[in-house]
Amino acid sequence: MEKYYAGIDIGGQGLKGIVLDQAGILRIEAMRSTPAGEGRDAVLRIVADLVKELSSLGPLSSMGVGSPGGVDRAGVVVGMAANISGWAGTGLGEAVAAMAGAPCVVRNDANLAAYAEWVARSDSSWALLFIGLGTGIGGGFVEDGRILGGCNDRAVEIGHSVIEPGGRRCACGVAGCAEAYASGPSMGRIAADLALGRDAGLGSLEPRGLGESLEGSALAARARAGEQLNAHDVYAAYARGDSLAKLVDSIAAAALARAAAIGMALLAPDTLVLGGGVIEGAPHLCSRVQELLPKLVYHDGWKDCRVEKARFSHKAGLYGAAFYGASQVEDPEGLAALATKALACFASP
Repeated sequence: MEKYYAGIDIGGQGLKGIVLDQAGILRIEAMRSTPAGEGRDAVLRIVADLVKELSSLGPLSSMGVGSPGGVDRAGVVVGMAANISGWAGTGLGEAVAAMAGAPCVVRNDANLAAYAEWVARSDSSWALLFIGLGTGIGGGFVEDGRILGGCNDRAVEIGHSVIEPGGRRCACGVAGCAEAYASGPSMGRIAADLALGRDAGLGSLEPRGLGESLEGSALAARARAGEQLNAHDVYAAYARGDSLAKLVDSIAAAALARAAAIGMALLAPDTLVLGGGVIEGAPHLCSRVQELLPKLVYHDGWKDCRVEKARFSHKAGLYGAAFYGASQVEDPEGLAALATKALACFASP
């Protein structure tokens, strides 16, 4: 009988799901909007609808689910869960297992993204640190197939490592987090602050050339016209040589390198993977971070660590959910084969 491995990634804006077959072929990919402001029951109804579609080919062999916020060992969402009203306390593992009629495991979404990237490199990486840049900055660490989850799967919240004490205020309430400098929305806000002459809270991250005229910057003109900017706007302008975009890029690279250095000093990875939507638009950040690390991490902490772009792009969390679910029913060799085939299909759609 054909085996089907499903994965779901729950976000504040969208619910995404995939089904992989034994050959690693993507058989179903589906998406729903998240009724984030309507509460837990409304979100679970949409999850059930998504699970129904994912089950349309036949019985599922496994289900993995990635969720924002902390997740305990029973698959219950605990503590703060950003962007989804009333999400804390949701017994997600039990609920989705009943919907799917298959073994279900739930982990923090960034940890599952790290897992996907490790499985794709299981023949060459022992210890992998993942940093994902998007609306926020997430992180995860996998050592020999084991996710380092910490208390309630909250480990490696690298976006909330303070890299500029007393700096820009982060959405978490702390000043100076990496997320306040290198996430997609933060890059747009920094660009606007610089264009409008406001204090950007850069501190020691202030780059050389900040005082240079931005008169010719089209990005600055857009900010002055009241447009709301994000990383996509910054890197579109960067590709055209825009002076303000170059400044914002240098700030983001420095902040990201500092956050990565903290993770590397603590965890000693052999591979650092950068992913998420921001990296898709700015792949050069991988080489920039690698250039900066020798000044931020002790020699043995960086010399054996390679820096790479995510192989599963901005869908690492989604594939990680499917792989982690499959790991509950497949042996390591079977899982590695599944990931290899899935990556080949992903790279050649």
